[in-house]
Amino acid sequence: MPQQRLFGGQVVAQCLMAANQTVGDELSAHSLHAYFLRAGDPATEIDFEVDPIRDGRSFSTRRVVARQKGEAIFNTSISYHREEEGVSHCLPMPEVTAPRPEADDISGFRGFTTKPGEPNLIDLYQIERQRVTQYLAEEQAPVGQSWFRAIGPLPEDKAVHQAALVMISDYSLLSTVFYPHPYANPIKHFMAASLDHAVWFHHPGKIDDWVLYDCDTPRAGGGRGFSRGFLWSQNGTLLASTAQESLMRIKRD
Repeated sequence: MPQQRLFGGQVVAQCLMAANQTVGDELSAHSLHAYFLRAGDPATEIDFEVDPIRDGRSFSTRRVVARQKGEAIFNTSISYHREEEGVSHCLPMPEVTAPRPEADDISGFRGFTTKPGEPNLIDLYQIERQRVTQYLAEEQAPVGQSWFRAIGPLPEDKAVHQAALVMISDYSLLSTVFYPHPYANPIKHFMAASLDHAVWFHHPGKIDDWVLYDCDTPRAGGGRGFSRGFLWSQNGTLLASTAQESLMRIKRD
């Protein structure tokens, strides 16, 4: 069966790659702020409109609108920075179990993303996942942790690895919002969708190596849930930070 709608992380990554083509190699994206406007159709071509809002001596800004059939489905602003020296500090990486050599049985992830019988999104986008924490269908700590990596080697291109990281960044934030709520199958009880998404890039990383995605959800209420995340390399380098607000509207019979 065909995929019913575009995965948001795909569109975010494609917008980043489109914007990258309009800036020089001396600049790297350091932050991205986006809104999911409409569900995308995987069978329809996407047009990416890049607006070069500003080019300064140290920073450049791009706005990208993704459209299908003339309608905007996604909007993002991306800021680029010329690398420079400065003071630094970083929190320690959380202590978790190391990724295992074998892959997880990820069939359970399908319930959060596609309808029964459709391709699993992790298979579809060639991303491997190993959960550290599991959704238990009972009240639990508002923390979700997983190891991710691209399946197979990626090109030695920093921009490609950054785009892969952006795609991964949309995998766990929404599902983490359900951890404190004891539902056997949240999708049966909630209308859920990402509303907005933000990424701050701190350090280049290799996404064909394992990356830990450490997510938590400080609050949910009023039909919306807020979650945030940190992406770590195995050696403890903080690669990126994320934040997202999502719709979690209770379905009425």
